[in-house]
Amino acid sequence: MHQDTCATNYVCECNRAFNAETLHPLVSLIDMSAPCSGSRVKTDCYAVVVKHRADDGAKYGRRADDFTDATLLFTTPHKDIDLSTADGKMLIFHPNLIKCTPLGIRLKEYSFFKYRQDESLHISCCEEKVVSRCLDCVRDELCRGVDEYSQAIICSIIDLLLSYCRRFYHRQFITRHNANADAIARLDGMIEAAFNDSSAAAKGMPTACRLAPGLGMSAEYLNDMLKSETGKTVSEYVQLRRIQAAKRMLMSGTMTTGEIAARLGFCTERLFTTVFKRITGCAPEEYR
Repeated sequence: MHQDTCATNYVCECNRAFNAETLHPLVSLIDMSAPCSGSRVKTDCYAVVVKHRADDGAKYGRRADDFTDATLLFTTPHKDIDLSTADGKMLIFHPNLIKCTPLGIRLKEYSFFKYRQDESLHISCCEEKVVSRCLDCVRDELCRGVDEYSQAIICSIIDLLLSYCRRFYHRQFITRHNANADAIARLDGMIEAAFNDSSAAAKGMPTACRLAPGLGMSAEYLNDMLKSETGKTVSEYVQLRRIQAAKRMLMSGTMTTGEIAARLGFCTERLFTTVFKRITGCAPEEYR
């Protein structure tokens, strides 16, 4: 296999790269053990790649507390897909397939499409069987040929597959609890530093996009991991830590309410009072 990128713009061209038959112009299930004309492939499709023997675990972020039976990667259109592991399957589907469908509306809920490669999903043998059943259903529907029901049925199967993957990611967050706790401790330190050195006032509130690189994560993974562990999104969590910092500053008695508001990045003292009262049930001066 050549060490180049095979640029493909349509499902049929991707099929040709694997010498596979095109059964539907907008979706395909490809056997990755077949010879391919490149070591990487780029399409204008969403892709779900199942690797049965992802030997380079570190490349895909596998940890000691992860399963090793299979690895799933998810990519958005115009991103390279690594074909170096000659096994598994690749499901690709064009955005036009899901346009104006329930899956198209719900796709943004599947945030793992924006995860990094080293934030891949590592599944058990039982979970792999579930994934395989869904892919088999896609294959069977493709083999029936295209008719007026094909789009709805295939999109429903893909939606089911992605729902299972979301469940498996939540399970992976559970098995990674100890590592997640360490990451959240480091996150707390980063947030506290932003409030202590007044950078929140200068740069605005810490966001997932600004915090994630310091933790070696994508913003989407950080947000989903934190939601799984704490029930809060990054913005909600930062707001709670912000109010905790305000409480400490109020109790110290060395700063006015206006100074605290400015230090913590509130645009006005009135806004600080409103947010503080909403979260704590009392005004800053009452808390003091």
